[in-house]
Amino acid sequence: MNRWVGIVSLRETAPPTPVHRIALAIEAARKRTSYQLVGRKVPYARMRSALRTLGQEHARRYEWDRYLYCVELAGDFFDGGEPPARLPFWLTVELQDLFELQDLFELQDLLDDRHGLRTGGRGKQSSPKRAPQSRRADRHRPSSSFPSRGRKPSGSGTRHVLPGAAHRVPPEPAPPYIRAERQLEVRDVTYPALSEPPAALVGTWGETVRTAIQDTVGEWHAGVETTAWLGLAATHRSYLYESGLCEVTVTPQVLGMLDKLGRSTIDVILMDAWVAQRQPEKVGIQSSEHSRRSAAARRALGQWAAGHGLVRMGAGEAQRPAPSVAEGVARQILGVLSLTDAHETARRLVETVCAGIDDPADDMGDTDPVTEVQRLFAKEGLSYEYAEEGPDHERTYTAVARTGRGRSAQGTGRTKKAARAAAARALLRSLPQARRPQVAQVTSARRMAPPQPYRNSPLRFRDTLTDLAAMFELHGHRAEGLLAQALTHASYVYENQAEAAAHHQRDNQLLAHHGSFVLGHLARHMRIRRVLAHGLVPDEDEARIHSLANEDTVRLGTALVLADGVLTGRGEDGHRPGVVANAAQAVVATAWRVHGPRLLHRRPVVLDDWLSGLQHQHDPVTVLNILVRTFGVTHAFEHERTGPEHLQAYASTLVLCDARGRVHRWTVPPEGPCSKTDADKATAQDVLDILSAPADDLVDALRPAERDLLRYLLRAQLDGLGQTSERQRARMVSGGILGTDLLATGDLDAFRAWVGRVQTLLGTEDITVPHALSELYRHVLRATRFGPRSLLRRMAADQGSDRASIVRRNAAEAVRNAARTGPRGVTVRDIVQNWWRDQAARTGVTVRDDMRQEAFLPLSVQLAALDETLTWCGEAAEAAGSSVDVELTVQDGTLHAWIGLHGVDVRATCADFARLLSRTLPCTDCIVDDDHVLLRLHSRPDTESLTPLAAAGINAYLAGDEAAHRPLVVVPGEEPAAADQEAP
Repeated sequence: MNRWVGIVSLRETAPPTPVHRIALAIEAARKRTSYQLVGRKVPYARMRSALRTLGQEHARRYEWDRYLYCVELAGDFFDGGEPPARLPFWLTVELQDLFELQDLFELQDLLDDRHGLRTGGRGKQSSPKRAPQSRRADRHRPSSSFPSRGRKPSGSGTRHVLPGAAHRVPPEPAPPYIRAERQLEVRDVTYPALSEPPAALVGTWGETVRTAIQDTVGEWHAGVETTAWLGLAATHRSYLYESGLCEVTVTPQVLGMLDKLGRSTIDVILMDAWVAQRQPEKVGIQSSEHSRRSAAARRALGQWAAGHGLVRMGAGEAQRPAPSVAEGVARQILGVLSLTDAHETARRLVETVCAGIDDPADDMGDTDPVTEVQRLFAKEGLSYEYAEEGPDHERTYTAVARTGRGRSAQGTGRTKKAARAAAARALLRSLPQARRPQVAQVTSARRMAPPQPYRNSPLRFRDTLTDLAAMFELHGHRAEGLLAQALTHASYVYENQAEAAAHHQRDNQLLAHHGSFVLGHLARHMRIRRVLAHGLVPDEDEARIHSLANEDTVRLGTALVLADGVLTGRGEDGHRPGVVANAAQAVVATAWRVHGPRLLHRRPVVLDDWLSGLQHQHDPVTVLNILVRTFGVTHAFEHERTGPEHLQAYASTLVLCDARGRVHRWTVPPEGPCSKTDADKATAQDVLDILSAPADDLVDALRPAERDLLRYLLRAQLDGLGQTSERQRARMVSGGILGTDLLATGDLDAFRAWVGRVQTLLGTEDITVPHALSELYRHVLRATRFGPRSLLRRMAADQGSDRASIVRRNAAEAVRNAARTGPRGVTVRDIVQNWWRDQAARTGVTVRDDMRQEAFLPLSVQLAALDETLTWCGEAAEAAGSSVDVELTVQDGTLHAWIGLHGVDVRATCADFARLLSRTLPCTDCIVDDDHVLLRLHSRPDTESLTPLAAAGINAYLAGDEAAHRPLVVVPGEEPAAADQEAP
């Protein structure tokens, strides 16, 4: 049965068209070299470059769906092609922002050139394509009140005193108060549906776990989705490895993410229970007590999971199961409960299983034993000795606390910290009763009266309080009192003790400590929910969960505009990063105490945007470390401290040593007070930005020292590249390393331009292309065309029963045939004649040959593409009961095959096939119009006249006709792998 029956749509037969219709189609295709983006005309070449740039940005944030969309769309912008007329809103906004920044910098460069201000430096406005990388660099540089490099301090507000004038300068009048504008909107957060765990892995374990939870917490109604995920959560990674489904159906990273979410769920549940009962005087007591309660809760939950038989582990692990296995499975189960909106069930489970963790274990009360023994034996001295035993996965530590007068005690634990605490507690127990710390002295976690709103407060504070109450929907006397406490700094309480005591207020440190757990839980919940909605095979980069840093909470406090509203002492600056960060965490803790888990689904737009904007990625130092290891480069950081003690800054020098022993040093001066870590990040990001210059055509904007560094890095890449893994190649493509992204999108013109820039940068010296680079290009293109994430494999895997899914599967099979079975020893006319003999018996065929005597030497894969395209269109015409017209011509070395279809919805029938054909086969473009398909087979590029570097890339690009049916090849030192098993 013809596969087009019931798929093509019939319509009235169009009247005959003149012979020159192929000429009209070719001319129309030649004119399509720009794109209309919201009223502006953008050349295709610029669109390709912009899409690759945005794709790299999304890859750095591990947003792989958007990365793939940008990369595949860049491949659709070939000259003559017709990309989608309406882009997604998010992409349109990103492209507009990028082009506006580029146009702004181009205008600035033009003005600088006109006025003779250009110096050739690589400033932030030195090139139109510098803007995205400048934003990346600024994210990792320490905040500072000092001006940036190359900028002079602003003269506004500076008072110039004439010689002989009085030394005392009269104070400037305070600026008038202007109420800050805050975004008060609230958003209902919706998440995409979670992927379905495989039934072969879940089995009946989901029902077993659900029953155990219900027996523990009481009546609970769990849906089918929650039950399936509970069955997956009961799996230990050892069983996942032995099941044979690891890396194919479910990766171990899924279990790791559930574990992390379960850990943060336990943290917020325990903190909620603690603050509901006690209010300690110091954050240290709350922190140490939370650490003790968390350890006790993990042990109790692990025993509960093991006691109910909920741990499914591998045969090797089951021989001697460690307690950590059951504890990990229990955390995974709690992670699923939070993931499926069963937070209340998770809370009841923790409270039931961990009912005794608040009972005092001895007469030490809430004290921190390590701190207490340090205080008691400070004069005579105290030391610890450690010993360890057991295998790496089950290490046990023993600590001996010894005083200066010979008293000693011993304790054991799974970590050195736990063993030290046990030894300190044992030492306290061994003391006479008179020397022991009294419970009344150390137990400061007593309940206090609830905080009250301030009766007399500054206008800035009241306005901030009002806006935050509206933003977080906080109403009532209790919420206002907590919110006032969230905006109270310790310096204000110190200077206004009477007022604070009258309103039962205190500083916001305890609230901020609570808020740090809440923000971490919100961030993990959003990240994991989105990742697991895309599939159950994330890699390490996709599964990485960002740990909140101080700079992240500072950004949240800045977005909430808290600096002007925080109550501080006279000597404290409310704009200091620490003040803003603590206030932001305290505000979120206040909202959580009022609303609880409702913040997971309804929260202010500002908070939701902040959570969405968190960069779950490696910092620049880690990215640089991963990159240089690929090329056999070692590196180290050296630091030099500058500035006074209270404003100290570090200059970080990166020392690089490549595979040939060549050394290069790179230093980034500090832009103000910063730590060693911040200095390392700034230096690493600067190196990464310089390394990306050839791909973005920024070489001319580099300073001489930066050009030397780039030259060194390029030589190190070419000299040190060895065999690469699949993960390394994926990172190279997503980062645009060695022009791999240009080949992956089929942009040969951009690749030649990149080679020219590299050749110019390295000078007249002969560039030796290592065999590893040629293999890298071949692996990358093979994975792009035929790998698991390729467009071909995704279309073939579409299991839908609708018409569009059927078309996609058929298109994938047709293109796969074209890639596998390229005919040899035949000509274009042979292909057309053989097709005509088969097709003419079933439907009317008209062929007009205008190729004349122009030479055209096609690749075998191009002949197969022509054969499959004629077959595809012929079957569509046969299903519609109409005729098909074919016209052939060769112009400028390109074969044009025009195929006219009557009575067929050509776009619905052929669009997916044409796009897949263009993205998969080399030197092949297929363009779809309302009534015809135009196939363009470009002549093979001349690689003999190219440089060795350009020839290596283009030869790999032309190897597409062999990659799909390449036999199994074993490379020395590598595992054998089939060609179509590579993944980007």
